Amino acid sequence: MSTEVARPSRLFRIDLRLTSILFWVLLLAGVALRIYLVFTPAFVVDSDNAVVYLQTKHISEGELSWFFWGQSYGGTLLQLVAGAAMLVFGQHIEVLSVVSTLIFAVVAVIIRYIGTRAFDRMTGLVAGILFWFSGYYMLKISISESGFYGPSLALSLGAVAAALSTGFRRPALQWIVVGLLTGLAFWQSPMGAMIAAPAVVVLIVRQRSWRNLALGAAAIVVGALPWIIQLFASLDTVTPKSTRPNPLSVATFFTQLMPAVLSTYDTAGRVVVALVCAALLGMLTLLAIRRRSAWLAVLVIGSVLVVIIVSIGAGVLLSRYDVRYAVFVMPTFAIAVAWIVTRVRFLGAVAMIVAALLTVVQTTLIYPNLAVDTSSRYIVGDIAGLGDYLEENHITAAWGDYWISYAVSAETNEAAEVAAVSAVRRYEPYEIKASAQPRVYVIVEAGNVNDTMLQSKLPELTGSERTEVDGYAVYSFAQPFDVDDYQWALY
Repeated sequence: MSTEVARPSRLFRIDLRLTSILFWVLLLAGVALRIYLVFTPAFVVDSDNAVVYLQTKHISEGELSWFFWGQSYGGTLLQLVAGAAMLVFGQHIEVLSVVSTLIFAVVAVIIRYIGTRAFDRMTGLVAGILFWFSGYYMLKISISESGFYGPSLALSLGAVAAALSTGFRRPALQWIVVGLLTGLAFWQSPMGAMIAAPAVVVLIVRQRSWRNLALGAAAIVVGALPWIIQLFASLDTVTPKSTRPNPLSVATFFTQLMPAVLSTYDTAGRVVVALVCAALLGMLTLLAIRRRSAWLAVLVIGSVLVVIIVSIGAGVLLSRYDVRYAVFVMPTFAIAVAWIVTRVRFLGAVAMIVAALLTVVQTTLIYPNLAVDTSSRYIVGDIAGLGDYLEENHITAAWGDYWISYAVSAETNEAAEVAAVSAVRRYEPYEIKASAQPRVYVIVEAGNVNDTMLQSKLPELTGSERTEVDGYAVYSFAQPFDVDDYQWALY
């Protein structure tokens, strides 16, 4: 009986070599593209992104924070790494974007490994690039981070890779690595924990050792220690923002979020995208059963858990404006599509190139002018002009609409420190300074709800002034003035 293994055909070897080269070329091209986009209008910064930069800046100055300001979730691993980089390269928002880009590049490499183990090397190579070039909105997250998306994916997928790998000679070491990665993913976000959890369960079933289980549990505790400390400090850590999560969000995750990745907003297109997503998950489920593949089972279960936790945690009906959450299921869909296209010789390589081109095309359709221009990075009007006004008038502390506050603080590099009057109160030192000024300044968008409310109060507030600056209304109030005496709108 012959045991000789058939050699791959010449065409297969050429295809594999071409795909391998393309992977590294496109990975580097994606890094270069992202760095270039940071200096163009495609680099958009809102107040959430600005908070990440401000936290990073403070960390580089020695002020550590373990969670996104004002929250008991959203770990700051990205900010800690970028803060260290700022010690070398200076306090620039571009440093944060480059560090975030490199973390997402690591995610693409991990997806390559998982795709290889789940199917084959060709699938892994293609999947990594399909994730790396999965449209502008996914690309945007890698350069305009909200703080924990990239680290959550890197750590949770790293935990999956380590838990299901058979390459560890010492099981105890495997448990420690998996435990640390899972704990760190838990610290970063609930979504990271959901992706890693199924792999941990598989490892427990495969290696039934109380000693190793204790080691893994201890490692998880060490990795998740900031979250555990916060848990004991506040039960809000495990409580959704709304007590009434909308179950329809499970559906709109696929009918709103996923179509938005492709800029598909018409009803027919959204239905098609939702059906394709369901078909891909169904296909992976069947393949997991037929092949008895723990890799595929973990991917599918992790993605389903992410959809559930996002739907519950959001507390509102998910819409296309929540497209950022789609990034947590993109690895699974990238691997599924990669397996399909690699069934045909050279089609995988074509798919990689097409994905890169479509991402560039989508970016140019959204931002037709991609010339180098850093004058207008912020989403709410002329933040740079507002910052100049505040500096010229020596206004060093103020209150403002949420979407103005941290954006102008970041734009002026904290020459003006503006606390938010609406939404979550994120950083108390800003609030203390704003309230302690001889005159209290409040900045809102001209014509919005808050502006209308303040204008109606002007007659009864002696010594108050209103000045319009580049589309903003800057109010000045004589003391005493307490912002908590008023109802503020988020928009």
